[in-house]
Parts: sequence; structure tokens; C-alpha cells
Amino acid sequence: MKLADANSRPMFNIAGAMEGLCFRLDMLSSITFVFSLVFLVSIPEEDIDPGIAGLSVTYGLNLNMLQMLVMWNICQVENKIISVERIFQYTSIPSEPPLVTEESLPDHFWPSQGEIDIRDLRVRYAPHISLVLRGLTCIFPGVQKTGIVGRTGSGKSTFIQTRFSIVEPAAG
Repeated sequence: MKLADANSRPMFNIAGAMEGLCFRLDMLSSITFVFSLVFLVSIPEEDIDPGIAGLSVTYGLNLNMLQMLVMWNICQVENKIISVERIFQYTSIPSEPPLVTEESLPDHFWPSQGEIDIRDLRVRYAPHISLVLRGLTCIFPGVQKTGIVGRTGSGKSTFIQTRFSIVEPAAG
């Protein structure tokens, strides 16, 4: 509940700010409309055509709707600009290393018995973070089932993520 409240708190502030802005825009358009009506009534009838005066009053009634439409479009453009910023952030993330295929490796690389030999494996989640796994060395014999057990936080999941190239090793 605390996390949900913390998540909805900024939205409540944004909704309150938009309501305040809408109220001010309504007041501004109402004052403008009143001044334009006073101006149209005070002009002598022979100086302005009554049809033109009625048309301007009709357009004045839509002034509030026009202001709200402009504000809505400005908010939409702001949201779309944030999306563009996210795209730029994602394009600046370093790409993964290329996939190693069987054709790109020499013949002596692949083990003849199907075992997996890991030597001095070192893993970190980001370049600026310290190592999570340090100096892990093990051999998994081929054609056998192997279980990985250990205490919580000992690196079992990190090791498996490294084996499936979800996390890239720093060395080893």
C-alpha cells in the first residue's frame, strides 16, 4: 500500500496542477469574453454589422475550448518528447558481445568428451560494481546431471546466468 501511495502521489499533484491551470484558463477566457461583449455593445450599430458581432460572440464562446485543446496538445507533445529521450537512452546502452558460433571457433576448442571446464571465472553486473563471483574453477563431466547447491547469496543464480550469457563474465 505504501508503494502504491508513493506511486500515485505525483499523479495526484499533476491532476491538481492541471485543475488549477484549467480554472485559471476558464477565468481568463471568461474575462476576455466579457470585455469583448462590453466592447461590441458599446460600439454604435452603424459602425459594425450585427451579423459580424454575433459571429464574434459565437467564436468567443469557443475560446475556452480552444485554450483547453492547446494545453492538452502541449501535454501530449511533452509525453512524446519523453519517449524520444527514452529511445536515445536505449540506443546509448552498450551492445552485447557477438554470438560465438561453432564455425568461428577452432576445432580444438570443443571438448571431445562433452565436459565443461571453467577456470578462474570472474563476474560483475556492471563495470563500476565490484566482482560478484571471483576465481570460480570447476569441471562438469559430460553426459551427467549436475546440481548446484549452496547458501543464499553464494552465487548460484549468477553462475547459471553467466552460463546462458545473460550476464557476461569479466574474466575466465
